[in-house]
Amino acid sequence: MDKKLPDLKNESKKAFTPARDPFFGFITGHALSLRKGRLDFMYKSFLDHGDFLIMFIGKKRTLLVNDPAGLKYVFFENAKNYPKNTPGYQRVAEVLGQGVFTDVGEEWRRGRRVIQPIFNPSKFDHYFGLINEESNQLVESLVGAVDEKEVNFSYWSTRYALHVIGRSLLNERLEESFNIISQKLSELIDLTEKKMTRIFPFKTPKVKKEDAEFTLALKILDEEIEKVIVREKEKPRTGAQGNFIHALLDSSEKFSDKKILSQVKTMIFAGHETSANVMMWGFYFLMKYPEWQDKIYAELKEHDFKIESEEEVKNYKNVNLFLNEVLRMRPPAWSFGRLAVSEDQIHGEKVFPGDLISISPYLIQHHPDYWEKPEEFNPYRFQEEPKPLTFIPYGAGQRVCMGERLANLEMATMFLKVLSKFKIEALEPNLHIEMNAQVSLRPQTAVKGRLIKR
Repeated sequence: MDKKLPDLKNESKKAFTPARDPFFGFITGHALSLRKGRLDFMYKSFLDHGDFLIMFIGKKRTLLVNDPAGLKYVFFENAKNYPKNTPGYQRVAEVLGQGVFTDVGEEWRRGRRVIQPIFNPSKFDHYFGLINEESNQLVESLVGAVDEKEVNFSYWSTRYALHVIGRSLLNERLEESFNIISQKLSELIDLTEKKMTRIFPFKTPKVKKEDAEFTLALKILDEEIEKVIVREKEKPRTGAQGNFIHALLDSSEKFSDKKILSQVKTMIFAGHETSANVMMWGFYFLMKYPEWQDKIYAELKEHDFKIESEEEVKNYKNVNLFLNEVLRMRPPAWSFGRLAVSEDQIHGEKVFPGDLISISPYLIQHHPDYWEKPEEFNPYRFQEEPKPLTFIPYGAGQRVCMGERLANLEMATMFLKVLSKFKIEALEPNLHIEMNAQVSLRPQTAVKGRLIKR
């Protein structure tokens, strides 16, 4: 158990059940309200009724647990009773297959044993070199966009993130596969969200059309990833830095081709979808609060624009304060679940086998008991350490994201490099972009702005 969490007790408190759907609630529970907007409904219920809620999807009971003591209990004290194999993860597994993100039990441990060495601290000098090169390449590409009326920062964030994860895992930029991977993953995420919010099992013409689109998009994505795997198989084994696919192929775990495909898809998804979304939101907040561009630039100038190691990146306080606040305001994995295996109690509320436990980094990171004026963008709040289990953008417990350090390094380095060369302007005053809360928390529309060379 985390040594920082000694005083959080699973004390009794009452779970509140919000009003069910109008008219059909006796059948649908809260499903119609959640389908209309999962995050909106959950956040309003959280603000109105507290951090311990009960909701129903049809007859399926879900406990929303979003306080530090409850999270400690689920993630640490009785984690064995709350694995990840929820219906939501099963839907995600339809896209990614059974990889380290969706596996449970021994299968998850097998995958983690092979993947964990990729994130060994000894590799990060190498990773910084790759990230530095890709950040410089991004800046060179953006120089050509200075005179354009608008720059699509969503496109450049996605492209950069895929290059970084490609080079980190496979020693290639995945440039040939960029369009197919980014487009098909995006389509599949949209279609997965629709599947997750279906209420009735009926195969309407609309559902059949969506299922056909899903099958086709998945086929195209899988074929493209299989091409990448074939290319990697043919490459010679390299030295200390290795290659993720080679590690899977050479592992004593003897992974099948299907399992290798799933693990590669999982790492590409986790390594580029989430980081890209955070960077998109980062560009959004830089345009909305341009004073943070000035603060980051002033610190760069103070250090003679020196960005030559991971340690130097960490020493730029303003960019790291800024990124933490972006992660607080817009956590990429905004909600995830656990499934109760056996009868238990959380805060004195009985938990039955098969109950879902819903945990939302977005809600806990906007909890008014732990964050002053949580709707305000204020990076300075991170000058003090957040209270335990109130800041969990990468999850917590045994299943915490393995790529946290790599993601933070690639994002901070990129923003330092870009802001050392450019100012970023919004296309219109009072910029506002809605959240699109799907499997990950995306901007509703592409993040676009103008570049001004410094």
